[in-house]
Amino acid sequence: MKLMQSRFYKPRKILSIEGDGAEVKVIDDEYYYRSRSNPFESVLDNILSGIYLSNSELVISEHHLQDFERCTDFYSVKYNKNTNQSYASELCYFHPTLEIFVLADTNLSDEYDKHIMEDGLLRVSNVYYESSNPDAPANIETLLATYLQKYQSNDAKVSILLKDTDGLVFKTQRIKPRPIDLELMYNDDFLPVHKHIKDRLTHHSKGVLLLHGVAGSGKTNYIKWLTAQVPNKQFVFVPTNMINSLTDPGFMSLLIDNKNAILVLEDCENYIAERTVDDVNTDVVASILNIADGMLSDILECQFICTFNSDLSKVDSALLRKGRLIAEYQFAPLTTDKANAYLRSIGHEQRVSVPATLAELTNMDENSYKAVVKETKIGFV
Repeated sequence: MKLMQSRFYKPRKILSIEGDGAEVKVIDDEYYYRSRSNPFESVLDNILSGIYLSNSELVISEHHLQDFERCTDFYSVKYNKNTNQSYASELCYFHPTLEIFVLADTNLSDEYDKHIMEDGLLRVSNVYYESSNPDAPANIETLLATYLQKYQSNDAKVSILLKDTDGLVFKTQRIKPRPIDLELMYNDDFLPVHKHIKDRLTHHSKGVLLLHGVAGSGKTNYIKWLTAQVPNKQFVFVPTNMINSLTDPGFMSLLIDNKNAILVLEDCENYIAERTVDDVNTDVVASILNIADGMLSDILECQFICTFNSDLSKVDSALLRKGRLIAEYQFAPLTTDKANAYLRSIGHEQRVSVPATLAELTNMDENSYKAVVKETKIGFV
């Protein structure tokens, strides 16, 4: 099907400013569309009513596309430098009975999208319809019920907050969390805490979870494993150098398009410390409070997981308020008995006589090459 030869398309003239002399020209809109990186979306936005679905995780199967006609006006191509592949960045399909256009996007630079395609599915970004058509509401319902489905992946995944040429974006990647036996790899007091955490993250949409303790005690492994235990939520990892972006208006726009997310801030003690008059991170704490339990919480429906190694007494007291705090847990080295039980479970013959962290136990056989630092003495000989 040729979209621009269909009854839906009406040619227009566009004023265009070109050249250093700011010369104004009248051009055909067809010429304008051909120069766009998203020509189908540009055309359809101008001629039909649309529904934006890009962040709804809706997909359509290749089998269902047999009922659609592919629009062949344009062939947009993008390039993935990591795999040295080119791919169609924008696909347009028309259902002749429902008279609805569906835009599907592919993005091989996003590993998560790549796996969606490997499952024989395409992510749906937009739906367009003729608002003057009295059958349009019923046709949209038929499209949603018959052709579109919510994508559910059994794989653990995490989105990463990044900044590119378009501003702040979420890039979703699959991860392979290490299998965890809570009774074996964590101290006995953690199991009931985990059950509470899982319930609150699964069934609620507000609050802050504080996980702290010595390095190597299993905080990060637990969070990665948790992504597969709470598959109905989108986990968003915010790198330490991006935490200040929580105050960026563009970040709020991202969260509106990705409601019900869990934001993970690792090693964030410098950002959640007790606020002072001269503290430059005051706005970050305020943003966390507002998103997790303030005016924006009902809109954004986001939760926070904050990890740090410092003492809890240094954390801003507002984060510890009852009703706002999901849970607070301090990860400690495994007790001696627990540590030796873990060593037996992994077939290690060596035993310990003092408490030890998971990292120490797991890497007991690893050789660590470090430069010898000689003690420097000050004085006269």
